Amino acid sequence: MSKDIQSEINKENTQTATAPKMTKLERWAYGAGEIYGGGYAALLGVVLTFFLTNLILVGIPHAELYAAIIIVVSKVWDAISDPLMGVISDNTRTKLGRRRPWIIIGGALVPVAFAIMFMPWARHIQSAALRITYACIGYFLLCTVNTISQVPYASLSAEISGDFKERNKANSVKLIYSILASGAFYLIPAAATEAYTAYINHDTSAFGSINETGFFLIVAILCGVIFGISTVIAGIFSKERIPYDKTKKSKFSFKSYATPLKNKSYRYHLIMYITAFGCYDFISALVLYYVTAVVPNITIFGMKMSSMFIVAPMMVMAAVTYPLNMKLKSTKGKQYAFRWGLPCYILGAIGLAVFPNTTNANISWLLLLCSAVMGTGFGGAQMMPWLIFADTQDVAELKTGVKDTGTYSGLMTFTRKIGTAIAQSTVLLVLACVKYSAYTDEILQNKALIAEAEAQGQTIDTSQMLLAYPTSVTTAIRVLFAVVVVVMIGLAIWASLKYKVNDQKLTRIKYYLEKQRAGENDTLTEEEKAERQALLEELG
Repeated sequence: MSKDIQSEINKENTQTATAPKMTKLERWAYGAGEIYGGGYAALLGVVLTFFLTNLILVGIPHAELYAAIIIVVSKVWDAISDPLMGVISDNTRTKLGRRRPWIIIGGALVPVAFAIMFMPWARHIQSAALRITYACIGYFLLCTVNTISQVPYASLSAEISGDFKERNKANSVKLIYSILASGAFYLIPAAATEAYTAYINHDTSAFGSINETGFFLIVAILCGVIFGISTVIAGIFSKERIPYDKTKKSKFSFKSYATPLKNKSYRYHLIMYITAFGCYDFISALVLYYVTAVVPNITIFGMKMSSMFIVAPMMVMAAVTYPLNMKLKSTKGKQYAFRWGLPCYILGAIGLAVFPNTTNANISWLLLLCSAVMGTGFGGAQMMPWLIFADTQDVAELKTGVKDTGTYSGLMTFTRKIGTAIAQSTVLLVLACVKYSAYTDEILQNKALIAEAEAQGQTIDTSQMLLAYPTSVTTAIRVLFAVVVVVMIGLAIWASLKYKVNDQKLTRIKYYLEKQRAGENDTLTEEEKAERQALLEELG
């Protein structure tokens, strides 16, 4: 590299490194982008599989298998689009920076994608092939729009500041949004889906019902518009402060998958992230099946069983433990704050797995307790991975001298999607093995016959009718609930014990990064060179 080019890079680095510190307004605007990040995952986790099998593909033989195929095939596209988007944003050069233009563009497209995906009238399409095709196109579009905005937004978490303390403050605000969005967009779409299902099934015992227009306005329009606006706000008001070499461009290659995995700290972080959120995705995919098939007879406070009795206590406890998790982060480290409550996660899930389908109101409230216990562990596991991700990027830059955050965030976003796909597909395949959709179709037909008879003032013999799911279905859901949580949370705990980055080491890494960015590595003392090498061997 010529001296002129190196001088220009050093000048650019100095200007970027001395950029004004983040204001409170910027922190909250940046964090607003997580309304889409956290809310999207929550909404899809709780609604997608149930929407596909029980609503849009209902009546099609082997609906679970078609839904699983749609989800899995979409990940093949994600395998290309996520790292590609990372490279595209790494190579973008605009006055707004590398990430922000894509965040804004993606945010603007979100409402359109949601309106197409969650079009409830598509279930009236007579052709099974056309319905399956529509569902596939809608989901592919939704995934693509998510990639356009979220891969650059994930990169931004490591680039909003070079000071890890200031970065932690910004990402802590982001986590507040994440917790609130996860709760709101878990509960609202789940309640809308249950109410719409009740409308279709003529279920007068349900807490409430809404027609197709109501479902579309809530899930497609309301959620899509909120997600889009919040993402655009994050793109407009955030800044990128980490310097990078404007003369160097990244190239797309499938080898880009392997590059981040050479970073030891990033590998353990990735395991923590995949297992914790993968477990969340399993529970999300199961919850509507759980409340409708496993414990439909439970009433709490006089209300019929609903997913909100599981989701609400979880999210409330995640919010309640937020101050404790942040305190533990500061005093004992991010990895400790991540894992301390995970045994509660396991205990709560096992409690739900074995909970009886009882009409006894004296013990039904214990289901709320199980959900709350699970939420105690859920909070830290949800909060810490994004704080940890930014730290792994400092380690990566120190090791390689390159700030390819887009590549790392692309892989992280992709692995999350793969984890979600595995979780949802596993649930669907298990349900297919126990013939869930066949039983669903028969139950729906029988309920329709009963509703028609009652409307005509007739009484029919229901003793030979299938009106509840058989033991094979309920047992499969219970086993999934317990076994998956135990295995995945166990892996999360192990990875957190292996992750060794802490604030003391980050302080030293920041010092060496400043030297490296200024081209002053040759000014290090022998002791500093030895310390730098030791940090790389332990963390990189």
